[in-house]
Amino acid sequence: MVADITYRRAEERDITLLAAHHRQMFEEMRSISGLSLQKTCCGPNCSPSSAGFPERPPMDFARLEEAQQQKLAGQLPEKTCLAWIAEQNGEPVGSGGLSILQTVPVPEDPSAEVGFIHSVYILPSMRRHGIASILVDHLLADAKSRGLGRVQLAASEAGRSLYEKKGFMPLEQMILWL
Repeated sequence: MVADITYRRAEERDITLLAAHHRQMFEEMRSISGLSLQKTCCGPNCSPSSAGFPERPPMDFARLEEAQQQKLAGQLPEKTCLAWIAEQNGEPVGSGGLSILQTVPVPEDPSAEVGFIHSVYILPSMRRHGIASILVDHLLADAKSRGLGRVQLAASEAGRSLYEKKGFMPLEQMILWL
């Protein structure tokens, strides 16, 4: 644990920071693996066109950050996205979000609402000190207080062990690019 870390709920004034962390998370993941969702959906050795979906334009991280700002601008005030920020001496060192999505009921949970944890990002110099774990605890508490019966996420390789320790289990999913 790192001393002097405080946690607070994100507000509208934090949208720029949250979107920047979202972008940094994806930039790091893509630079480490060199893969994108387009390349991993059908395996690392196939091209999107051979899998039956069209070639996609190159990743545009600036556009991603702008889209995340727009998403948060609509969802934070409505509380359909809840986010937390970790700070050390008043400076942000990490953040994470929980979006409330409408989906289909399943036998184990007849609710149409599901939580989706996303954008958990910790500054590289602050990693491995339990900050992400505490952020996820806050997000899970938010999900429970909203009465959600399930929470999903897409884990990076680096984050997988954290989520497994919290009780998350792998779930097979498929995607089709239109």
